[in-house]
Amino acid sequence: MYPERRRAERERRECWRVPVVCAVRNTVGGRLHLGQSEDIGPGGITLRRPRDVPMQPQTPIVLTFDLPGTKTTIDVTGLVVSDRKTGAFRRTGVRFVDSSSEQLALLAEYCRRKS
Repeated sequence: MYPERRRAERERRECWRVPVVCAVRNTVGGRLHLGQSEDIGPGGITLRRPRDVPMQPQTPIVLTFDLPGTKTTIDVTGLVVSDRKTGAFRRTGVRFVDSSSEQLALLAEYCRRKS
């Protein structure tokens, strides 16, 4: 087993996150899925999604969501890092990649204000 896998999920993160609940539209392979955020940071997001739609690690994903309390819509791309069943849902960790510096700066500022 890789040492990276033995560490807790929160310890493996490269960026900090803040708890945020908002609707997230996610597109995988041209199909639209709906989910809900659990937490977010400038480097990634944790999604709560329907239990019957598993995703493999390294799956490309496009996310669109409105930051709560703002009129800001975020459009980012990412890669699935983890996906597992949690109760009646799936919990999916996504790392942002190839996203605009403007979008990431908006996320960073939002998270700074929330922390």
